[in-house]
Amino acid sequence: MYLTYLQFCHPGSPFYEQRDTEGPDVLFPLHRAELPEGWAREIRSEWIMYSRADVLLPWQGWKIHVSATTANAEELLTAVSAHCFAARLPFKALSGMPTLRQRNSKYADRGGSGKFLTLYPPTEEALATALDALDALIGGHQGPTILSDLRFREGPLYVRYGAFVSRHRTDESGRRIECIEDPDGNLVPDERRPGFHPPSWAAVPEVLQESLRARSERRLGDFPYRVSRALHFSNGGGVYLATRPEAPGRTLLLKEARPHCGLDESGRDALVRLETERAALTDLAGLPGVPAVDAYVDGVEHKFLGRAYVEGRSLMDLALERNPFVSPGSPLTPGAYAEWARALVDQVADTVRRMHARGWVFGDLHPGNVIVDEEDRVHLIDFESASRDLDGYAQTMGVFGYRAPHGHLGRAVDHYALACMRIGLLLPMTRLLALGPDRAEDLCRVAGERFGVGAEYFAGVRGQLAPPETGAASTPGAEGAVGVEERTARSEAFAAASTSVPERVVGAEEVEARPEVSAAASASVVERVGGAEGAEARPETTAAAATPVAECAVEPEERAAHPEILAAAATPVAERAVQPEERAARPEDPAAAVVVPAPPAADALLVERLAESLRAWRSPERADRLFPGDVRQFLQPGGGLGLAYGAAGVLWALHRCGGEVDPADLDWLRRRVHAEPEIPVGFHSGLAGIAHAMAALDPELAAYCRRRALDAAESAPDLSLGSGISGLGAHLLATGDLAGADRLAARLRAALPAEREQIAAGLLDGAAGLAVFARRAATALGDPAYARLAVELLDMEVTRFGFGPGATPVAAALPAFGTGLGSGALGLGLALHDEVRLSGEDRFAEPLCRITDLAQHTTAAHNGLLNGRLGLVQFLLAAAPGAPASQQAVARALEEAAWYTAPLGPHRIALGDEALKLSLDLGTGLAGLVLTARSAAHGGCELPLWEEAR
Repeated sequence: MYLTYLQFCHPGSPFYEQRDTEGPDVLFPLHRAELPEGWAREIRSEWIMYSRADVLLPWQGWKIHVSATTANAEELLTAVSAHCFAARLPFKALSGMPTLRQRNSKYADRGGSGKFLTLYPPTEEALATALDALDALIGGHQGPTILSDLRFREGPLYVRYGAFVSRHRTDESGRRIECIEDPDGNLVPDERRPGFHPPSWAAVPEVLQESLRARSERRLGDFPYRVSRALHFSNGGGVYLATRPEAPGRTLLLKEARPHCGLDESGRDALVRLETERAALTDLAGLPGVPAVDAYVDGVEHKFLGRAYVEGRSLMDLALERNPFVSPGSPLTPGAYAEWARALVDQVADTVRRMHARGWVFGDLHPGNVIVDEEDRVHLIDFESASRDLDGYAQTMGVFGYRAPHGHLGRAVDHYALACMRIGLLLPMTRLLALGPDRAEDLCRVAGERFGVGAEYFAGVRGQLAPPETGAASTPGAEGAVGVEERTARSEAFAAASTSVPERVVGAEEVEARPEVSAAASASVVERVGGAEGAEARPETTAAAATPVAECAVEPEERAAHPEILAAAATPVAERAVQPEERAARPEDPAAAVVVPAPPAADALLVERLAESLRAWRSPERADRLFPGDVRQFLQPGGGLGLAYGAAGVLWALHRCGGEVDPADLDWLRRRVHAEPEIPVGFHSGLAGIAHAMAALDPELAAYCRRRALDAAESAPDLSLGSGISGLGAHLLATGDLAGADRLAARLRAALPAEREQIAAGLLDGAAGLAVFARRAATALGDPAYARLAVELLDMEVTRFGFGPGATPVAAALPAFGTGLGSGALGLGLALHDEVRLSGEDRFAEPLCRITDLAQHTTAAHNGLLNGRLGLVQFLLAAAPGAPASQQAVARALEEAAWYTAPLGPHRIALGDEALKLSLDLGTGLAGLVLTARSAAHGGCELPLWEEAR
């Protein structure tokens, strides 16, 4: 999900914004030129569509893709568009160079990489004519390989069978699936996985047969490696475990580089970076902690670097597992953990010093690039960002939270990252350092208090974080008081050219998703949080051992499965089932010793500040949103309107906290709800949530939303609480419409798949949310069938998340690993609390107790209500508000939450999810922060749907 957020980071705005698709600096000249007669142009977010009213296209067929580089894109666009205009052939093209760079960047979606133009021949005859003509015009030009397509002759033309017109269906969890139609009229997924995989009913046209034969004949003749396992994929290539036939017992790591792909901010592709890595490893040979090169070889159009495989686990994984403030089951006391962390960072610092002495800057230092072996020796990996420029190197890839601010050059880049590592291994919140040196003071102070370390632990850190103009560039690097504007301007470069943001980054702050999710839960616990990108495993991590892949004779990335399937199940975090009261009484418990000073931004917690910020930053002239918030405002139908991320939730929170709601804002919401044709029916992202929010503010609008949702629910396939019929049903129960709720509960039972494992996990989109509706329906309607369904679903969720008898919690479900109420263990805990409270039985008391104990003694990766520490507070206020451990945890979390505010003019506004931009919404931003501060003051949970439950 992190990479998705980067796409909405633009300079000049402190908020997430949609990409400018019409600026003169954005569009290719063709997209601003006058069109030939009969042609129409439609500007979309990434693509510019060209069509003719007199050319009718089928729903689907064989389409042509043209691949391009930044060097030849305009030339190819000119030639191909001229042919299409003359041949009356509809087409689309990427909007401009920033979009092309982003789609070819390292962590862009591999399925879309290289696709610059798409042409839609209406018949197979037109396909053949276009391919021959275009091959004569542009054949042989350079471009990234399009993994899902068949290359025509020598490229850059590629062909795939797929949809011409977008058609989709929604699954039981509300996920949109792009489809094509099979011969029986059924909508089936339009697959775009690596490799040429046309549907079984679509015969390959004659014009493609020669290219198909050529593809099957491409082989790696004397390739010296035998690939046994794929560990990781990015747009730049794969990472594999391999052996040499002559030494089958020696495991090697094989890194692949695809030309013209995986661009970094400087425009270097994966091939250039792999050559850099080879040079660095060669020059640094023999240094402790530097893996040895085995060979650098050619593949089928790709390059491969073989080197020694480092056995061990990443420092990131170990820190998350052992930090007692992250994983309550850690066997280490805070002091012992701090000493362990200090020793490892000292080793890293020594290796970096030796690298500098040999003339190299590492350039991408963070705990995910540090492997720790069984003897606690450190090894550095991923040298592709290294540089020989000791004084002038400017970082071109890096992990937010460890990436040096603008102006840090050469060795100072590594020194800055070392300072971040010393702080981040204790308090995984180094993203906050971008807000300025005051945050470093806060983090060092609190880390010292929590871990019992003195000033000597942080010796040199202030110098390493000093701004370049006040600190020596050749000594420990610098961190200036980078405001949101400057930081987000750098994020634009992140988004346009991408970075080497690894999928799993050190510390809870940078972790998007963990690979340790069982097969049953992986599509929900991980995919729902981080998407496929976020679920990929790091190449060196033993825990990320992947499903073996057949030995590769052809391009490995075409043979490999998706990384979320390859990622191994379960390196769960150790935890024993400690009772909360026992945990609170233990004197060595780190949480019990915390000193909680006053939040530095306490004024941001006041409802008056929320009201002032809303007045200052509302934008009634926009149709997509009234208040700036999360990127889901742009990704979901009606996302800017709903409870979680839109205007309804902000206004509800303001009213709930005693603030005055502007009638003009209600009028905006009313007009946009009536104008938006596709709003889901559910609670957090749909009509039911808007109705809930407007119950007291605009009863007429609330009634309209309920009627409309009930009408749409008859055919809505989405069963979820967040956006589907379970959310609507729960709202109807709260309003007393028992008949309507009964119809939806019956429909839920009938529509659930027979194989329950197909249901996603989690509260908003998965089985825990369905159980909430089923249990409440059972209580209100007296139907034992609904009660049995709730128990069945919760049993499945408890097992999935690792809270069953004798089980160990799955790391990816824990708040410190990037999941919260929406998709993680806290959401399951809220559903279990509902079950125990409403059923009066103790069947789920033990897993609820374990989740409560976890929440009382951990931190959260994100800050918001649905995915972070504010949700942790609300859960504790629901499940155990009077427990001393809960009260300590709430105070600690609110202090940390206040750190996630930044000044914007006279206001303080909360950083949203991923901490890249500011947000005012309920689910991720300031509205959720103010609501939660009020909830803590009142001593009770005020989550929507739970605000009246005690």
